[in-house]
Amino acid sequence: MTTMASVKLSTLHPIVNHPLYEDADLRARTKIVYSTYSRKSAKEVRDKLLELHVNYCVLEEAWCVVRTKPGCSMLEIWDVEDPSNAANPPLCSVLLEDARPYFTTVFQNSVYRVLKVN
Repeated sequence: MTTMASVKLSTLHPIVNHPLYEDADLRARTKIVYSTYSRKSAKEVRDKLLELHVNYCVLEEAWCVVRTKPGCSMLEIWDVEDPSNAANPPLCSVLLEDARPYFTTVFQNSVYRVLKVN
């Protein structure tokens, strides 16, 4: 939540999701954006982001591995939500290793990566 608020405030770019606001459309968009932490294919996620007219995606590296308690990590939640992809590798790990050809890393620091949606 703080990431998207910071992006909006500091860049004045439009953002696709802001999970502090609550309605069905925003929940659906947020789910698509959070699919970068699922086990879906990079192509599938890229295609869904393009449908939302997303140009850039902010990937927070800690969300790929953070687990506050059993069953609560993004990956574990996605495994329950999307069991058909549970055997696939985590997309965020794939994107951190090499985002090409569907994304291009345009910025990174020790916390975030900004990926251009190709």
